[in-house]
Amino acid sequence: MTSGFVSGIVFGMQTLLLIEDLAISALGTRYAELRIVRPRADAAMEKSLRRHGQLTPVVCVRSGSGYELLDGFKRYRACERVGLTMLSARIREEACSRVCKADLIQLNQTNGSICALEEAFVLGSLHREELLTQTELAMLFGRDKSWVSRRLSLIEKLSEEVRKNLLLGLVSSVACRDLARLPRGNQDAALACVMKHRLATRDTAKLVSHLLSHPKWEHETVLKSPWTVLDREPKQRPAELEASLLSMRRGCRSVTNSIGMGRTGEAGKLGGLIEEAISSAREALSALQPFTREEREKSP
Repeated sequence: MTSGFVSGIVFGMQTLLLIEDLAISALGTRYAELRIVRPRADAAMEKSLRRHGQLTPVVCVRSGSGYELLDGFKRYRACERVGLTMLSARIREEACSRVCKADLIQLNQTNGSICALEEAFVLGSLHREELLTQTELAMLFGRDKSWVSRRLSLIEKLSEEVRKNLLLGLVSSVACRDLARLPRGNQDAALACVMKHRLATRDTAKLVSHLLSHPKWEHETVLKSPWTVLDREPKQRPAELEASLLSMRRGCRSVTNSIGMGRTGEAGKLGGLIEEAISSAREALSALQPFTREEREKSP
């Protein structure tokens, strides 16, 4: 019976239909809660969509009078930000939630776009909500039972707060795997420290290792000032003048690059703004020249 049930799911996952254009408003995203948001990947997808348009169709399943998205959540979010109203989609017939959740892994295993923690979230949902055993899950995905067990243990070790922030993309999956080394009751405080001080993954790993190797009564002090453990000072914000100069440099480079890319037609329509920009630049250079002369006089 187990074998027949698993075969039914696999057959259901392979019944994809022709590609159609669908309104974004018709797509549901209930399964997005099992995928991790990655801000950098989302930004890259938005850039690609603006430059090249949609290159590959999303995959969705019929659901009542609408559709549920199974693959293409980054494209969906990018379309919303870009302002597109339609998406090219490959549609499959209506299927049960077990089949749809299994699709989340099957559709992304070949291109490696789903990470271990995302697989763990999907497997956990199939195990807890769909009542599939670890043996059935292993058969379904063609893996050993130990693979399923390892994936499930990844999320079982995480506190609810860490899980929530991970799915929202507020903390990286690498940092979460380090936080999972701590007891669940200690993870939230460590997570707050990581987010407040914007610790890199390497710093997070070092912080967790320190907490695990030192008594609990020291933890509160360390989490208030993790820099004492990391052996370096926090990054200082640039002073007001320094920040202004950095901003000016970035702005000048942006203008230079735009002109270099041949946007002369666009520049020709901005005569008034260009004159104001040149005038402001001259005033800034005039104000900065005494400082540059002073530096030259100091130099040997």
